[in-house]
Amino acid sequence: MSQYRFPDGVAIVFGGSGGLGSGVVELMSRSGTDVAFTYHKNKEAADAVVKKVEANGQQGMTASVDLLDIAAVQSFVDSVKERFGRIHSVVFATGAFLNILPVMDAEPDVFYETLDTDVKGFYHILRAVVPELREHGGSITALTTAAIHKYISTDGLSSIPKAGVQHLCTAIAREEGHHGIRANCVAVGLIAIGLSQEIDSPPGGILDQWTKQTPLGRAGAPQELFDTVVFLASENAGYISGQSLPVDGGYSA
Repeated sequence: MSQYRFPDGVAIVFGGSGGLGSGVVELMSRSGTDVAFTYHKNKEAADAVVKKVEANGQQGMTASVDLLDIAAVQSFVDSVKERFGRIHSVVFATGAFLNILPVMDAEPDVFYETLDTDVKGFYHILRAVVPELREHGGSITALTTAAIHKYISTDGLSSIPKAGVQHLCTAIAREEGHHGIRANCVAVGLIAIGLSQEIDSPPGGILDQWTKQTPLGRAGAPQELFDTVVFLASENAGYISGQSLPVDGGYSA
């Protein structure tokens, strides 16, 4: 039996086909809940994740959704509600590709696109899911970055938009808590999966800086992150809201 408790209904993971999101989807399904999730372009990867959900004895559903299209986000949430009934947990596990460069070196269009993908995309999600969560309560968990808590040079295109995501979670925790809605962030440090593995970082680069400044002296294991996200989303964390929990080996301490 899983250590994480979820009520009847379904969890939604936005960005569930990537390295981080797929691990969250799989662990949620092992915890005994159906999971619906979105992907951007990689249908093959998304279909593979659905098979893992089904292998765990749960129902899975996936769709390609442009988070900048508020009507598409609402349509997806409506279709999930129609198929599964109650939506009890929502996880935001997506974002723009990580661009490592000084903020003033970023072209305006790149900066705007990054802001849109994170802040507008997450706002569109909230507009769709919060009304559904008000009826029975539930959780919203957003993956952000530990650089919000302790900035690292050249990481602004990640941390600045994710700071907006964090404050949206704070607003929901404060303004919707009386409906039984919890909202938390997981501030992701250096994890041995996903975007961190795609960065070409020579000695002295951002990954080298990050590792040297991490007291535990290593990258986090993916499962260490997945466990934290699913815990915060679950009923086990029923009295935790409005928090940003770094999973970073002590980097931001």
